[in-house]
Amino acid sequence: MKIKGRSFVSFVMETVFKCIPLTDRRDAESFKKSLQASSLPYTLPEKYRSKYGVKEFDDFSDTFVINPEDNSSDLTIFYLHGGGYWSQPLSFHFKFFQKVSQELQAQFILPVYPKAPSFHAIDVHKMIMERYLYLIHDKGIPADKIFLMGESAGGGLALSFLQVLKEQNIPMPKQAILISPWMDVTNTNPAMAEIQPHDPLLNIESLGYGGIIYAGDLDPKNPLVSPIYGDIEGLPPITVFSGTHDILHADILKYSKIASERGEDVTLYTYEKMNHCFVGFPIPEGKKALGIIKRIIRNTI
Repeated sequence: MKIKGRSFVSFVMETVFKCIPLTDRRDAESFKKSLQASSLPYTLPEKYRSKYGVKEFDDFSDTFVINPEDNSSDLTIFYLHGGGYWSQPLSFHFKFFQKVSQELQAQFILPVYPKAPSFHAIDVHKMIMERYLYLIHDKGIPADKIFLMGESAGGGLALSFLQVLKEQNIPMPKQAILISPWMDVTNTNPAMAEIQPHDPLLNIESLGYGGIIYAGDLDPKNPLVSPIYGDIEGLPPITVFSGTHDILHADILKYSKIASERGEDVTLYTYEKMNHCFVGFPIPEGKKALGIIKRIIRNTI
């Protein structure tokens, strides 16, 4: 489904983005800083606890929860955050998480998985699998009460994770919702170059370099890293949100086409001239997309 038109606010926001220089992960000094930062355990900033109601999930120091006011529901959102597999969640992430949790009265679980360049895809999958199994086995939350969500790198990770769950015959979540997912870390789709002049947030070469480092010893086309090359059949219903001013839109279109040809339950919402992860922005298009997400979840439970 294509959503046309563009708000003035989104235009202004994109203009501001264009004035902010992008960090190049290939730069030696930037790499050194990232290596040092990623080697340290994640510490939740204290301001997020009071401002967004975030706290550690049970005894885990790397997994967090936002509980709704109504704790009687088993509805759980298992969220995999973005950041190119290198960056930790930011303030706007937690603001978005709190909003979704309270409006849907859903328990929001956020595993802050280990980051590149110190850690790699195998480490990340091990961690999120342990947390997911804890939810369904130790906490007794039925898989059909869990919605898997992710944005950017977290969206690609979510699709990879679903493929692993299917392969290992582990109960899968009710549905998955992917926001601007990174489907292929090789960034070799030629259509990306056509979008690049319109994308103020992502750079093909720098992002691709980060993806190769994240892959570690795996082939960058291994489905654990680039789910577009994996088995996408037999997964739960998947809804994808993407904007045409996002270089990742090229592979999202490719994935949607493959899924359609194979008869898979994948719905793509394409927003004209929207940027990467626009769903979380304070713009009309983001609010409309979030409304669709809430409706999908409410109509499914």
